[in-house]
Amino acid sequence: MFHKKKSFQRKKVGRFSLGFKLSLSITLLVMLLMICIGINSYLRNRTILLQEAQSRGWMTARTTSAFAADYLRGYNPNLQSNIIDHLERDPFIKRVAILDINGVVLKSSDESMVQKKMTGQEVQEALIQKKDTLKYISDIKGHPLTMEFISPVAARNEAPLGYFWIEADLTYISAHLINTARNQIITSLLAILAGLILSRLIIIRVIQRPIKELVQATDRVSTGDFSGRVHVYNQDELGKLANAFNTMTDHLGVLFQSIRTAVNDINHTTMLIINRSEQSDLATRKLTDSLNQLQQTAAQLPNAAQNDIPLECSNKLHESTETTLRQQEHLKEIRSASRKLIRYVDRLDSISLQFKFNEK
Repeated sequence: MFHKKKSFQRKKVGRFSLGFKLSLSITLLVMLLMICIGINSYLRNRTILLQEAQSRGWMTARTTSAFAADYLRGYNPNLQSNIIDHLERDPFIKRVAILDINGVVLKSSDESMVQKKMTGQEVQEALIQKKDTLKYISDIKGHPLTMEFISPVAARNEAPLGYFWIEADLTYISAHLINTARNQIITSLLAILAGLILSRLIIIRVIQRPIKELVQATDRVSTGDFSGRVHVYNQDELGKLANAFNTMTDHLGVLFQSIRTAVNDINHTTMLIINRSEQSDLATRKLTDSLNQLQQTAAQLPNAAQNDIPLECSNKLHESTETTLRQQEHLKEIRSASRKLIRYVDRLDSISLQFKFNEK
């Protein structure tokens, strides 16, 4: 079976700085907060304006009901006409009408409605239940357009003589809400822009500058420079991190200073060993040469004289020669090991020289 090789792709590293990311996050939070405040303000203003319009409409309907009752009884028809004309000039009032108990329009500011029966659901409910009825009419977007008030016209504790109908114009509420929303959007954009600039300045001063100095100091440490220090601006988490970094570089500097001192001591001791071994080697060679000459001299003596040399002295001379040769070999090994140690020490010293630190 053949296994497909998995292709690993390196993750893309973000190019934006930490300060920019924090500024963007704060800006998004401010934007979300402003949106919530704007929606809450819009809904609250809409509710307040609709309640005011409702109160105004009911006040107008109940105030005019007495005159409508006189009109339905046949009293003061001209006065009622004047009242309707006066209400028609009110920007809040769009149309008004007086209905009989069956819902037929008897008097209206819109002549096309006269002698026509109103068949709306709210009108029929008001005729059946004989009580105040209210209806909202909105557009597709939910903006209020009109508000219809239907109020029974009757004296206290009497059956209704008819009904007073008012259609209030609520387009001014929509216009006011749109203008308010537009102003809130402009204010929010300015607040977001100001928040972005302010948060950017604060982040640069409080966060980005210490982090940038810490990154630069870390880069110097990566190249072997332990002499740099990070400025501690305050005693928060970044300040504690800067203190810890300075302490770490101090300890590393002391460590590498100790290594350099130890390397120098080892180098000096090794050179001393080499010098002493060379001197010992020279003395051993001289002793070996002397022993060799002594053996050669003894070999050149006549046989009678050689017989006079004690056997024990001859053996001692031979053993001394062998011991001297072994010591010479040992000194060669010591000298070779010392030279190898010097090469290692030189390499370690060259590595330690790449680092910089404060010499105290």
